[in-house]
Amino acid sequence: MNYFVTPSTARRLHKNLQRGRILLLSIGLPLVLAYSLTTAADSLWKSLLVFIGFGSVIFFHELGHFLAAKTFGVRCDVFAVGIGPRLCGWRKGAGFSFGNVQIGPAPTTSDSKTPAGGTGTETKPVLGETDYRLAWLPFGGYVRMLGQDDMDPAKVSEDPASFGKKPIWQRMIIISAGVTMNIIFAIIVFAVVFRLGLKVQPALIGGVAYDSPAQKAGLHVGDQIISINDRKPRGFLEFPDLQMAAALSSRGQPMSLQYRPNGGRTVRSVTLQAVIPPGGGLLSIGVSAAPSLRIPPMSKSNFKKLIALDPAQAAFRPGCRIVRCNGVGVHGWGQLYDLIQASNGQVMTFILRSKHGKLYHATAQPTLDVRAWVNSIPPILGMFPRIILEAVEPGSSAAKAGLKAGDVILRVGTLTNPDIYSFRKSIEENAGQNIAVAVWRNGKKLTVTCTPETKSGKGFLGVAMGLDLAAPVVGDVTRSLAERGITPGSTISAMGPAGTPVAKLQNIKNWYQIFALARKLDGRKAELVFAGKSRPVTLSLTGSMMAFLKQYQYRLGLALLPEMRLQKSHSTYGAIAMGLDHTWNWILRTYATLRGLGAGTVPAHELHGVVGIVPILYESESLGNTMLLYFLGLISVNLAVINFLPLPVLDGGLFVMLLIEKIRGRPLSVKVQTAIQVVGITLIAGIFLYVTIFNDLPSLFRH
Repeated sequence: MNYFVTPSTARRLHKNLQRGRILLLSIGLPLVLAYSLTTAADSLWKSLLVFIGFGSVIFFHELGHFLAAKTFGVRCDVFAVGIGPRLCGWRKGAGFSFGNVQIGPAPTTSDSKTPAGGTGTETKPVLGETDYRLAWLPFGGYVRMLGQDDMDPAKVSEDPASFGKKPIWQRMIIISAGVTMNIIFAIIVFAVVFRLGLKVQPALIGGVAYDSPAQKAGLHVGDQIISINDRKPRGFLEFPDLQMAAALSSRGQPMSLQYRPNGGRTVRSVTLQAVIPPGGGLLSIGVSAAPSLRIPPMSKSNFKKLIALDPAQAAFRPGCRIVRCNGVGVHGWGQLYDLIQASNGQVMTFILRSKHGKLYHATAQPTLDVRAWVNSIPPILGMFPRIILEAVEPGSSAAKAGLKAGDVILRVGTLTNPDIYSFRKSIEENAGQNIAVAVWRNGKKLTVTCTPETKSGKGFLGVAMGLDLAAPVVGDVTRSLAERGITPGSTISAMGPAGTPVAKLQNIKNWYQIFALARKLDGRKAELVFAGKSRPVTLSLTGSMMAFLKQYQYRLGLALLPEMRLQKSHSTYGAIAMGLDHTWNWILRTYATLRGLGAGTVPAHELHGVVGIVPILYESESLGNTMLLYFLGLISVNLAVINFLPLPVLDGGLFVMLLIEKIRGRPLSVKVQTAIQVVGITLIAGIFLYVTIFNDLPSLFRH
């Protein structure tokens, strides 16, 4: 029942590569790699907590097998915490010892007493049957039972105390006891977590993607989802629950959401269907979680680095909370978002309060940005602004070449007035090669030579790009406007309703004015005057033109902490009930994930094995021990579900073999069992290698 590699397994693997339990969570070597990579720059204590927690999940799994086996009189030679060679241990009659020891049947000694109702003398074992040991690598544990070997069906025993000599129903209980213990462990862990209280993200909408199911259903930023399909959770609905419900729904299956508009008291209901976003990924309804109004705390050195990248952030002191905007008291993200959208790009004033109550004043100018699910820059009345460098990373290829924040891109290579995507593509295709970049800086045209460094096989310059909205200069135009004589480089000088005398048109100084006027003139005709041209150009603000404008939104560009609320039960009974709910929900979600993999609604790149789990646990510990406990509960549930899948080598596969034995009246032949095990371990090893190489290792190196 060893879920990790046992000492005997390790020896056989070394000899013939046919021995061992290779599963997503079953090989120690990748875990050692993950351990070494994630702990290189952080504390050993934090890493120790993570590994103790991770190991405890496997330990309780094996403890379930052990207790069930002992209950039915199966001899257990070894109960190990950890894997690898024996470090130390204890055995009844032998006491505590270090290093390897011999295991097996305990020697017996004669007793002068005559057994009741019998003859002769009674024998007693000199040693206890089980060696309770601590192995060198604390990654889990294993139980070695007499006559039971997952990978060697021929290894049987005629001893009445062997696993194979027990009735099938007892063996079924022993096999399933590990999974049962994992479920119990998860319930207890979740109950403890919610009795202590855990800060989680509520299902509060912070963003709505363009043309998404959420937008079509009429959901808005600030709305709070309170239940899904009229099933109200204990406590409040969490944002990951909303994401998971959408991601694991069947394609085309409607789901209903009950919500409070703008977090008020009125409850409404909408029905929608999750879809795969334009850029691919999991099924989604197109919403993002709401941020709070608090600036993230950070060290002075990191704050200086942030200011170097974005000087506008200097007035927004770390740890402070936004309390007023444009003279209006703000109490949540939904309210602040509405104020930002109503700003029309004008400078906004803020008052922030520190945790000590001190007030600070700040200003910031919103900028236009494309909404989520929009994969290209939409035209503004058939025209595109030029692109600008919003930030240049110190020490990057761009910085070495002399590029600076505020530079307007005029040309990259042979491409004139590129948009963000074509500029990025040109850089990515010229990794390690010299490429000329022409920019407009302080009223002058400059040309610099950049050599993009290579990252993941692509060129990387180290810049953040945006739209040059401060100057109404046209970077590019659509074909219809090009046919009317509007060319890149033209400057818009005035704009207004059609029929207005040119002298009375509004003077244009930036793209924000153009955007605001266009929205005001929705469905009407507008006249635009271009510098150097005597006659204005008349445009019909058609539905398609206005649809492009709706793909934009104003954003503030501030780093804000996510909105977090305390999920807590004020009674032990309530905490246990929440623990049961979370355990059951995660069991269903795990099975739904597996179903989604088969249906193609869950991409394979979303899977993670042990190498991917360790950094997640490591980061969760940084959020506090309660969050670490929560993730351990999730892992315990996943381990229970995955380990009971009907696959050879896993407990679920062994359970199926016992069912077959019960139906046939005898077990399958050793030859057939061996073939099944070989196929099973090949399949699982393939899954493990795929997940590790293509998902976990790239993620780990990014971490």
